[in-house]
Amino acid sequence: MTHAVSSTIYHSGRPVAQYLRPLLVVGFLIAALVVWCAPQQTLAAAPVPTPMLFGSAPDQPDSQLQAIVDEVVGDLPGDWGVVVKKLDTGQYAVVNGDVQQVSASLYKLWVISDLFHEAKLGNLSLDDEDEVTYDDAAEDSILGDLRIAPGATISLLSAARQMITVSDNTAASLLLRQLGPERINAFMQQNGLTRSVLDIDGSGDNLTTPLDVLRELELLATSQMVDAASSQQIVSYMLDQQINNRLPQGLPPEAKIAYKTGDLAYLLHDVGIVYGPSGPFILVAMSSNLYNDDEAFTAMPLLASRVYSYFNDSPSSPARYFPETRQTVAHDFLKFWYDYGGLDTFGYPLGPEQLENGLLVQHFERARFEMHPELANIAGAPQPEVALGLLGAERADQLGLHWETSPDTGTGLYFPGTGQELTGDFLEYWQNHGAERAFGWPISPAADMVNPTDGNTYVTQWFQRARFEYHPDLPIGQRIVLGTLGSELYPSH
Repeated sequence: MTHAVSSTIYHSGRPVAQYLRPLLVVGFLIAALVVWCAPQQTLAAAPVPTPMLFGSAPDQPDSQLQAIVDEVVGDLPGDWGVVVKKLDTGQYAVVNGDVQQVSASLYKLWVISDLFHEAKLGNLSLDDEDEVTYDDAAEDSILGDLRIAPGATISLLSAARQMITVSDNTAASLLLRQLGPERINAFMQQNGLTRSVLDIDGSGDNLTTPLDVLRELELLATSQMVDAASSQQIVSYMLDQQINNRLPQGLPPEAKIAYKTGDLAYLLHDVGIVYGPSGPFILVAMSSNLYNDDEAFTAMPLLASRVYSYFNDSPSSPARYFPETRQTVAHDFLKFWYDYGGLDTFGYPLGPEQLENGLLVQHFERARFEMHPELANIAGAPQPEVALGLLGAERADQLGLHWETSPDTGTGLYFPGTGQELTGDFLEYWQNHGAERAFGWPISPAADMVNPTDGNTYVTQWFQRARFEYHPDLPIGQRIVLGTLGSELYPSH
């Protein structure tokens, strides 16, 4: 039996290099003859990722989904941990979700996340370069899988990409040396991975749980790991993953999966975000204490196939009742509401679905949802049929507000179509919470304006579909508030 091996070989969960230092010289002599003078491997360009979400539904246990998971892995030998979640509906199933297992190469997801975090803070640049040391290359040299030779210079971004797409251990070791396990652990704890620990120094194991992995993947899938651009970059590398002998084997050709594997003796993991016609779902499959790898290599594709069919052969049509306004949101409108931020972005529903001028619409406190069937299957790819009404432009016209065009200062993002510039905190919020899809383009500059709802003055910027307000009295991280355009335009609802 031959299977691709992607992760560092461990002894009791620790890198073997610390036990085999005397063998390193021999390993390097052999490996160096092959790769020392060879050019550094150039990877194919990563594919453009599937459009990112900006929110997800709360967990909703699904008994039929649970039955599928139990049937596939329930009687398998070894220790299995599985979590499945459909992001736009919340459908959810779990087996041993909070039981720790050795992470194997899944820890590389933590490394790349903290790398982008440190770059965002300005503590490093992704274009910074570092020289590969003999210690960095230790495991790959012993494995005979050395792609990046000691003495080679590589950028941090290139190292991150190789660490994910081919699970390169040398690249991972270089980044670990740059970041330090303490910073990585602190960042993951900060993001809710409370049962995960990186112990690369060898006093214990690198541990995680299926639920923590679900948390990591959900943050990535919904543009919340560091920021939207960082999340998209990481997902693009996962979509370009080259080790495809587990979950991808159970998926049809039209499906895309952003995933990461992990391998050790008696252990196989595969975790990913699967993009299909009915919307993305996360599948985490972790297995330890295996005595026969064949069972895991059979079970994981079967699990992927069964779950994919369940979600896509008969897509669910969810509904949610909101007692706050005594209204129900259902079907594609509810999925869109979750996908693009839910309550914070759109507010509560003000009324039921209804026809207006032949168009199915539903009014919310901060938006108007419109059903546009002509948007489906653009260029042969499934597209959401929901679009947002131009409430910002309509409310501004109602108030008689019009603005002259602003110059392009080069300090932000300029929109020639409206002659306005988006900068600073408003630009960051726009990018990280749905961008053009949710808010449209700016139609005003950012300036002090009297708020039409409470009469107070805030720094405000109007958009085609929204109004951003900066409230300095609120806690840091919550100071940008969306105006209640729907309530202002439709006070009778």
